Amino acid sequence: MNENNKIIIFLVFIPVAAVTIILISAMAKFAPSFSPIEQKVFNFTYGRVPDISERRPLSVSSTRNPIDLRRGGEQGFPKTALAEMVPPPETTEKRVSFILVNHKKRLAIIDGKFVHEGDVIDKHKIAKIEKDKVLLKGKEGERWLKMD
Repeated sequence: MNENNKIIIFLVFIPVAAVTIILISAMAKFAPSFSPIEQKVFNFTYGRVPDISERRPLSVSSTRNPIDLRRGGEQGFPKTALAEMVPPPETTEKRVSFILVNHKKRLAIIDGKFVHEGDVIDKHKIAKIEKDKVLLKGKEGERWLKMD
């Protein structure tokens, strides 16, 4: 028997075996698992277990949200959006708010955006990220941004 015939027989055998196992398991009938003594101890009888076909489907009467979002101001939360309360800064200077320097990772948050070394933000390349400052390179030259 050559190698191709062995492969074909193997590929045919797997689905046939799977179908056979499924059919045999579908025909199997299992006896109740509790013995009469266990049924007495647990006060359990199989007659009280409803058949799945006898169960009534659940009906949902209301899908109301349990959190009332209309009452936000009454609970101490401001009614205005945070962006309206704090206007954006007037300066065009970039602001570093977070720096992470790990063994393999160096990332920062500049003006609310995650950046890695090599990324470009507003025509400036992130050349280097150190533990307390970020080096930007652009047409104007290099400059360090210190963390706030």
